[in-house]
Amino acid sequence: MIRRFLLLTLVVCAPSAAFAQAKPDALAKQLEANERAINVAVQKGDLAGFNALVASDGFAMDGSGLMAVSEFVKMFNQMKIATFTIDQVKVMSLNDTAAVITYRFTGKGTMMGQPIPSPTLASTTYVNRGGKWLAVFHQETIPTPPPPPVKK
Repeated sequence: MIRRFLLLTLVVCAPSAAFAQAKPDALAKQLEANERAINVAVQKGDLAGFNALVASDGFAMDGSGLMAVSEFVKMFNQMKIATFTIDQVKVMSLNDTAAVITYRFTGKGTMMGQPIPSPTLASTTYVNRGGKWLAVFHQETIPTPPPPPVKK
């Protein structure tokens, strides 16, 4: 009797466990692809491509402060990305409609004629709206080295 119960449990739960693991992997791949596509859209000056992946009511934050997507769109042609890489990617699903991706961005480019910081540690919060994952919040932090050890 116990063996049948264990076998039944395995047969019922195994597909669920496999699906549960496959879904986060698929989400991680989707969000990483979205981040790359957003950067490529900026690199190519493709505002339509950018707008397709970023919520119009979203915003971003970096060392210069908070900026609404609507403000960034006005300056879109001032952002020039020559090259970039994204690595150290991690994705955390918060629930069925929200997730956060973190990564390191390394690149060369300018914003309003000034060099962009590189590398930066970045995160983007995504929400699923009508079956489409859109970036609603993006932040970038310039990594800083740890302070030197205190001499005793």
